[in-house]
Amino acid sequence: MSALVSLIKWPLAIAVAVLTPAAAVSFWALLRAAWVAELWASPFAIGFGGMLLCMLVFRRTRFVQFWSTLEHELTHALFAWLTLVPVHELRTTDGSRAARGDSSLGHVSLGGSNWLILTAPYFFPTASAALLVAIWILAASPTMAARALLGVATAWCVVSTWHETHKGQSDLQKVGLGFSLLFLPGANLLCYGMLLANELAGPTGAWAFACSAPEITMGWMR
Repeated sequence: MSALVSLIKWPLAIAVAVLTPAAAVSFWALLRAAWVAELWASPFAIGFGGMLLCMLVFRRTRFVQFWSTLEHELTHALFAWLTLVPVHELRTTDGSRAARGDSSLGHVSLGGSNWLILTAPYFFPTASAALLVAIWILAASPTMAARALLGVATAWCVVSTWHETHKGQSDLQKVGLGFSLLFLPGANLLCYGMLLANELAGPTGAWAFACSAPEITMGWMR
């Protein structure tokens, strides 16, 4: 598995980079459709807006830092499991160590590593994805409360990812800043676009959005 993941690293990064302009066009169309559908008044949007405000105000508190770090390390661990890399230890703190000068709020010990494990927290919204899968499994149609919670989780992931993604991150330095610039913009558009498309049109809409960038790109190339 590790050899396969390593083999597809650069071909996938180049493919995603090629698809990124079309993904941006598709995401913009999705935003326009959301506005026309008055999604801004939906439970999802209300949850998103409320959580966005809370994150901007309380992001530096120990409580938020703890849960943000926990999600970050869990995402590393999740993609380790998915690529058959053993997870030996996962640890987070409440921020008191950082207050004493230790900048490490979390740590995951693995039996190996690869580029997908390293980059996963910078594009994959783990909290939103977990909640979305639970909603799909438990209900044929999501309740208003579930939609609001999904908006809350999505805002959490957006703000966390935004603040964690910078050139000083050791994870991104290990995979290479060039690779990160090729891969992460398109990967984020895909993941968050699918979340928004799901809110608009359910799983069918999410899948249609995932297919839209290749379709648009192929249309441009004809």
